[in-house]
Amino acid sequence: MNTLVKTIVSLLLIATSFQLNAEDNTTKNLKAGKNKITFVTKTMGGDLNLAGNLYLPSDFDASKKYPTIVFTGPMTQVKEQMASVYGEKFSERGYVFLAFDHSGFGESEGEIRGYENVASKINDVEDAISYLRTLPFVDREQLYGVGGCMGANTMVYTAVTDKRLKKIAVVSGMLANTLVNLKADKEEITEQKLISASESMQRFYETGTVEQFDLFNMAEAKESEVRAVREGYDYYMTPRGGAQTNPTYSHLGAEFFVLDNARWNASYIAKYMTTPVLTVYGTEASTKILSWLMFHRRANKPKKKLKIKGASHVDLYDKVEYVDQAVTGMDEFFKSTK
Repeated sequence: MNTLVKTIVSLLLIATSFQLNAEDNTTKNLKAGKNKITFVTKTMGGDLNLAGNLYLPSDFDASKKYPTIVFTGPMTQVKEQMASVYGEKFSERGYVFLAFDHSGFGESEGEIRGYENVASKINDVEDAISYLRTLPFVDREQLYGVGGCMGANTMVYTAVTDKRLKKIAVVSGMLANTLVNLKADKEEITEQKLISASESMQRFYETGTVEQFDLFNMAEAKESEVRAVREGYDYYMTPRGGAQTNPTYSHLGAEFFVLDNARWNASYIAKYMTTPVLTVYGTEASTKILSWLMFHRRANKPKKKLKIKGASHVDLYDKVEYVDQAVTGMDEFFKSTK
């Protein structure tokens, strides 16, 4: 009996030691600034490991609680692009900030690479929230969401029902996907795009191959004199934000993303959202009508808006003079008790 008791006690001590070590591993290797982490997103196809950068304040102390932000960015982007700029800025202001690669992007797992699927991205954000809430230094009552461009649409759809997010902000929001995808072009052009995307989905089903597709039509953008079109090329296809600087980035992806993308429209559900929202947009942005007129005016209160004078849509991705204004506004909004 004594031997049995000793064995049980020994096993309990080992288990306790393992538990303590596991808990220690969530904090002991973390430091102020950028930390590479992974967390699990739970999908119907099985768990996937997502890669992230966790930005921590300069005075980081794992025994304290910090306001925390989860970020989801523009279409095709990886965590080293817009997310890294905002991650550094917010951590300097005392926030914990999570930037991560969505399923199938960057360094994260996911069989279909570069597939812009809104439902999948919502699931990723929800699991990112779950991960953050397991960290002892995350203040659950000051947990916020920030979405950039297409990520704004994802963040709104997450926040409309996920009450773990206390406030959200949308920056250069692409918040009317249905309108952009189905009404921006002539009907015959739109119809052809949908037919082509549908046939691409059919070939994927039959062969398992995802045909690479230029999501931004960069060949045309390169020659464009329209600022709203050209600025995309200047960001994504140059060292400023492209693969030359961020080697895990690609502007190519699954053509059938169009089918899913056209179904999601944050402006339609804006009136149902009770989570406070700040709408941030540049006065020179091609998307300001989507941010202000289509989304913000329809949004339920409480809400606020922030206009960044002189900023275009892409300027708010990385241009310091505009990003600083956006971050200051969001910081004030998150800290406000109103």
